[in-house]
Amino acid sequence: MLRRRVLGMLSVLPLVPAFTAARAESRVLRLGIMPFNSTLALFKTHQPLREYLQETLGYPVEVFTAADYFTFLNASQAGQYDLLITGPHFGVMALTHDYEGLVRYKAVLQPVFVVRPNSGIRGLDDLRGKRIGLSSRLSISSIGGVKWLLDHGLQMGRDYQLFERATHGAAVAAVAVGELDAALTTHTPLRQVPEDVRAKVTILPIDVRVPHLMTLAHKRLGKLEINRVRNALLNFAGTAEGQQFFRDTGYEGYAAVTPEDITALAPYVELTRTLLGHTH
Repeated sequence: MLRRRVLGMLSVLPLVPAFTAARAESRVLRLGIMPFNSTLALFKTHQPLREYLQETLGYPVEVFTAADYFTFLNASQAGQYDLLITGPHFGVMALTHDYEGLVRYKAVLQPVFVVRPNSGIRGLDDLRGKRIGLSSRLSISSIGGVKWLLDHGLQMGRDYQLFERATHGAAVAAVAVGELDAALTTHTPLRQVPEDVRAKVTILPIDVRVPHLMTLAHKRLGKLEINRVRNALLNFAGTAEGQQFFRDTGYEGYAAVTPEDITALAPYVELTRTLLGHTH
């Protein structure tokens, strides 16, 4: 009930810039986080980062998410958030909507399939005719997995069926109980799946690797403030709280967003735009 209420409130937030003249007095930083996990899990995981940024920057940091990836993407591109933690493909798209890339996580994001150990699924051909779950068609694990299947001759709807679930954890759980044959996810959310669920599935890796989640700032903050935020993030990685955060999440630390990252993500951004044409 609480989660539905929170999501309902978030889904109707006005899509307006956060740092308007009317809000300048209060100076609040609005941090938007892609809904790759449940709302409460996202808030709990990022609480150390929120508290650190508040203390370092000297003003409140409010954390927001959205009911789904499509809503979050629209809110991001409409400038609702001052700071974004988002999928790398969404991050590249945000660069054309007045956001500046600050950092990305060091860990490599690798889409994987999870299957039941006794399912008989051992490779690509075994996925033909199967029911595949995912958290959203717009998540980078979904985009990467669908592109990998397409590159190997398997077309969505013809050779396999996709089924969306609310979160990565829900997709994995559907495999564990036999509701679905496989699920697309990444190593990071798998670390956050309950151990009893994780024990019922095994990983089927694929040869796809992309840059991890990006953190971006809206240009309305101004160069000085953007540099303060960037430095705060880099310094967070060196604190005890930051080190614990990166151990718990498996993100490993921060790295710069490079032109090579943007180039590597171009095919995934293109496929995302194609899927958006068939969404809503």
